[in-house]
Amino acid sequence: MAGEAQMSLLQGLPFSLCEAGPETVDGVGNFYIQIFGHEPSSHLALSTLFLLDSHGEIESEVRKPDYEAIKQSQIDWFTRASQATKKGNDSHVTMVFFHIPLPEFGDSNIIVKSGQRREPTEGPSFNSHLYDVLVKESVAVVGCGHDHVNDFCGLLPRPEGNGPWLCYGGGSGFGGYCSYDGIRYHRRCRVWEIDTSTGGIRAWKRVEYAQERVDEEVLVEGGVMVVQ
Repeated sequence: MAGEAQMSLLQGLPFSLCEAGPETVDGVGNFYIQIFGHEPSSHLALSTLFLLDSHGEIESEVRKPDYEAIKQSQIDWFTRASQATKKGNDSHVTMVFFHIPLPEFGDSNIIVKSGQRREPTEGPSFNSHLYDVLVKESVAVVGCGHDHVNDFCGLLPRPEGNGPWLCYGGGSGFGGYCSYDGIRYHRRCRVWEIDTSTGGIRAWKRVEYAQERVDEEVLVEGGVMVVQ
């Protein structure tokens, strides 16, 4: 089903906040959601959640399967929107979500805080360097899916400091998500908790057949990455 048709269906669902996004930007579903405080409060957004279309599989001589990278028009749109939404608010927290992981999710230097890497990262062979822009825009967390049994949160060490967190949502679907090579993997999904009063982000996973929270952790506190 084409992206436009999928978006039309999603927009018709109860409580849907989906938007198709600007027609001048590649893909369908490039939009953001802003979170404001309770009234009476500042008119400034306390947090912004960006969603980007990470496209799909492409024909490639480099890698099979291979995937289309997030494009420059999307990166340019994100940069402009990011700078506009956080203007005048030093405690603003930004999170970015898309389906197919960036190449940086597969970096061997990534420091895993929780969860596990159970399979190689499967993403685009071409790096459009969105990650570098996310660093420049002080994005706190990046969330993705796609890989069936990866569910970790990790950081890439950088000389100028860590961040953003690179996190998988966990395999929440049926079909191929249950196991690889006979190793049982129960379905799971990541839950995000944003504390707009302190600039904090906490995350944990809900796992099928389990009542308790799994891998609960504080990722950001006071707008700063919690590395320990």
